[in-house]
Amino acid sequence: MDVKKELKDTIIYIIIGVVVANIINFGLGHALNTEKPLMAVVSNSMVPTLNKGDIVVVKGVPMSEVKVGDIIVYYNPYRNIDVVHRVVGIEIIDGKKYFITKGDNNPYADQDPRARIAPPVSEEMLRGKVIFVIPKIGLIKVWFVEIVKFLKEIFA
Repeated sequence: MDVKKELKDTIIYIIIGVVVANIINFGLGHALNTEKPLMAVVSNSMVPTLNKGDIVVVKGVPMSEVKVGDIIVYYNPYRNIDVVHRVVGIEIIDGKKYFITKGDNNPYADQDPRARIAPPVSEEMLRGKVIFVIPKIGLIKVWFVEIVKFLKEIFA
């Protein structure tokens, strides 16, 4: 067995995989009108609808196409992350539309004073609407996120 050849082939396959994944992600993003067309669910906040490790396919849509009950992806400036939660309410504040969101497995809405994990979702924060779910194939990404989080805690 030629270890150098095996290592070289493995590195080439990894590079090809990364390039192909980026091409697919860019193409899907263009077709679905969003920067992040595929996202891994990284928490249990949406159980039983979505599970940790599921991949969601996201389509960029205007606020007018989102209704109560839809699952959306939004940017949470409090935590500097994208969140996958359900729209449970719509508010008009100073003539501007905002969404109230909640994880199906969470006791309170994200904007509830008891939770306060995110501000009401504005148009600028909306990344898109979940249109499809691919179960469990995002577990590898979830594991990497958890390892990085663990390492940051150790070396912080």
